[in-house]
Amino acid sequence: MPRFLAVPLQAFVVFASLAGLYAQIVVIPTTAADQVELFPPYAPFRVPLVTAAIAFVACGQAALLGLGMLLRRASRGSVFEPSTLTWANVVVGAAAAATALAAAVFGYVTLSDIPSPADGMDVLGLWLGTAAAAGAGTAVVLLFLAGRHLLVKAIGLRTELDAVV
Repeated sequence: MPRFLAVPLQAFVVFASLAGLYAQIVVIPTTAADQVELFPPYAPFRVPLVTAAIAFVACGQAALLGLGMLLRRASRGSVFEPSTLTWANVVVGAAAAATALAAAVFGYVTLSDIPSPADGMDVLGLWLGTAAAAGAGTAVVLLFLAGRHLLVKAIGLRTELDAVV
């Protein structure tokens, strides 16, 4: 991968990781506090949902770390080495953890009796959003697993080719 592509992509990974950290420390807790202040019956649901949101962002940060390391290897031309699989596993694992977390929140929202301030759309939106996140996450994990499988094949072919040459 050319350096002029790798450097901006790595800068984006760093920026996205820092934005995630800001969201974990400031945005998520502040937004939750504001919602509880506007509608006090949300108070019992604040801690579990904020914890899940912070953990979800942490999964994204772990995936970004893995992608950043894969970008570094690609820019150095060392992507077809067996140690690259470690970082591919980090990306797949982070995506799987985020998907499991979204599915858990979907189950929590489904089984909890969360009040809604007016017409029930807030809870319905949360329920549909977590269902969509779990479904999309499953598709992403399957795509990442397919990509990992192709990487394993390519590493095997590269190793075989190096042995022949």
